[in-house]
Amino acid sequence: MSAEVVFSNRLRDLRAIRGLSQQKVADGIGITKVGYQYYEYGRKMPGFGVLLRLSNFFDVSADYLLGRSDEPRLPTKRDWAMIHALEAAQATAEEKESEPKKE
Repeated sequence: MSAEVVFSNRLRDLRAIRGLSQQKVADGIGITKVGYQYYEYGRKMPGFGVLLRLSNFFDVSADYLLGRSDEPRLPTKRDWAMIHALEAAQATAEEKESEPKKE
């Protein structure tokens, strides 16, 4: 699937999930309704500024909107801390399993 198709599908899905009209999204990012429709219908790709405003408006990453990621949001510092803690706990558990058992 092309980047334009992925982008327009994700815009439409994000808007529908939030129950917003095209006008509300357009107003929220500071463009006309027709301008927004060009993006949602796949007729045009946004410039950097509009892409940033769309990702901020929907609280998703630009990579998600562009189809470069299937994760809508980037991990936060707290998420990374949790991931590292889980990895450390798993490594500790694996070390204990590999130690010779005392009889």
